[in-house]
Amino acid sequence: MMGSQSDIFRTANLMIEVYGEMAAIGAFLRADQLNTHGDTRGHACWLEVARTIVNLLSKSRPLGTSIH
Repeated sequence: MMGSQSDIFRTANLMIEVYGEMAAIGAFLRADQLNTHGDTRGHACWLEVARTIVNLLSKSRPLGTSIH
């Protein structure tokens, strides 16, 4: 099971490679499936993957960040 930040980031990147702009939708659907089956840890992990995908695909910078 994933859970570390690096696992989440790798999974998000893989989802983007495979599904492109639809990656976040796929991650949210997976989170929903896991929640339906009572897997709260899996649900939380896939929600984090979905949020990471949204951030990676965002055209704008997240608030409070700077470019180095």
